[in-house]
Amino acid sequence: MNDEKFMARAIELAQEGRGFTSPNPVVGAVVVKDDKVISEAYHEKFGELHAEALALKKAGPAARDATLYVTLEPCSHQGKTPPCTEAIIQAGIQKVFIGTRDPNPLVNGKGVTQLLEAGLDVFTGLLETECLELNRGFFKHIRSKRPWVTLKLALSTDGYIADSQGKSQWITGQEAREFVHQQRKQYDAIMVGVGTAMKDDPSLLPKDTSGYIPNRIIIDEALTIPYRLKVVNDDYRNKTIVVASSHEKEKKREELQKRKLKVVQTEADDFGWVNLDKALEQLAKEGITSIYCEGGGQLAGSLVQAGLVDELQIFIAPKILGEGIFGFSGFMKTLDKAIQLEWDEPRKLGPDILLIGRLK
Repeated sequence: MNDEKFMARAIELAQEGRGFTSPNPVVGAVVVKDDKVISEAYHEKFGELHAEALALKKAGPAARDATLYVTLEPCSHQGKTPPCTEAIIQAGIQKVFIGTRDPNPLVNGKGVTQLLEAGLDVFTGLLETECLELNRGFFKHIRSKRPWVTLKLALSTDGYIADSQGKSQWITGQEAREFVHQQRKQYDAIMVGVGTAMKDDPSLLPKDTSGYIPNRIIIDEALTIPYRLKVVNDDYRNKTIVVASSHEKEKKREELQKRKLKVVQTEADDFGWVNLDKALEQLAKEGITSIYCEGGGQLAGSLVQAGLVDELQIFIAPKILGEGIFGFSGFMKTLDKAIQLEWDEPRKLGPDILLIGRLK
């Protein structure tokens, strides 16, 4: 069907705004008349024109009696930009296909109602599964005041993330590492614990740094992060967020902030570690809607134990180490009380297997 074709194009366009619109969603819009695309646009940057308004502006008078395809319900309230519903009505659009409704209480259903009351034909739910996937971080942020968390781990076949000397580069092959670099561009932030940061000194950047640069989050309860690390010194240090639970080391905090890093203070858990649930709440307040966690076994185990993981990406390498550092640590379960997972179909990336799933 052509309707699905045009919505698929709107979804494709929406991806172009990835990383630049948070905490707002990515949105794509296509204006069609006589079965031909007359304009298309996507939400390019937070605070600027939304996709619908921009597409209509490009179409001009040709938008009258046309059909609009948009991935998310148009806003009906005055925010940083005027309501998109008014722009749609004033443009003379005849029919609107909406991928999915907006869960934001300021919009939820109100945009659809306003368009219907103005006499437009409105259809919702076209390619809804794909449109929900497009903004899963935004939806989680709105509904739970927490970011979406994807936990990525690269394991040997016998479950280790590093050998007995702590060496982890490289368990997986080139194809898996390329996949991870692409994933980094899909999230608002990349997260590791301070132990991983100190051991590996990672940049936590996509391979191509000419475009979108995600935030780097370091979980560091005692604020022990060394000044020598890349995330403290590189040209993107203003994109580094250190999450601490200790109220000590005021001079260290001030020095990090002087270097343009952001320090987020949160609560400690019963063991003195960062309370990860509260940390995610604080990060959501900073506008972080999605996190790609590449942390070590302690952080991975803590997130899983607390039920804070929305998606797992487990890379299994065809290597057996016999002993080393386990992928998950910090808790112990009996078989009858094991944390249950649900996997999608496995994928092969070069010599490695990628399992994507979720906690049940």
